[in-house]
Amino acid sequence: MSDTMTNAWFHRLKAANRMLIKLNGGIEESARLASISKSQIGRCNSAGDTELLPITATIRLEAECGEPVVTRAMAELHGCALVNPKDKPVDGRCIMRDNAELQRLNGEFQVSLANASADLVVTPAEALVSLRNLEQLKRKLPDLETALTEIIASGGARTGLRVVGECE
Repeated sequence: MSDTMTNAWFHRLKAANRMLIKLNGGIEESARLASISKSQIGRCNSAGDTELLPITATIRLEAECGEPVVTRAMAELHGCALVNPKDKPVDGRCIMRDNAELQRLNGEFQVSLANASADLVVTPAEALVSLRNLEQLKRKLPDLETALTEIIASGGARTGLRVVGECE
C-alpha cells in the first residue's frame, strides 16, 4: 500500500474517531462509556496523535450513540456501504427541509474548501476543517435519499409552501 493511501486511510479513520467521540458527548463522557482513560480518548481525539480507538471502545461508543461512524468509515475504505434493514423512515420527513439542510452543509463544506485553497496551499489544519464539514454533509445524504425513495414508493408527493390552516 502506498504512503499516500496509508495516510488517507489513517486520516479518514481519525476523523471518524473524532466524530464518534463528539457524538458521545466529548472526551470525558466517551471515556466513561468506553471504560478507558480520558487521556487515551484524548489521544484518539487529537489530530496530532496516531492512536485510534480500540475496537472494543468503538463498538461500545457506536452502540451508545446509535451511529456506526467508524464502522461506516472502515466499510467505505473497502468500497462497501453499510445497510441496516431495520431502518424505517422518520415520521414527518420533508424533502424541502432535508434539501435545505443538505444545501447549508454543502455551502459550509464549499466555503471551507475554497478558503483552504485560496492561497494555493492547503494545510493539514485547513484540510481537517474541510474533512469535518464533508463528514457532516455525508451524514445528511441518507435523509434525503430516504425522502426521495418514500416519494417513489408512494407514487409522488406534493411539495411547496402552504399557509397554516389552508384547506386542501
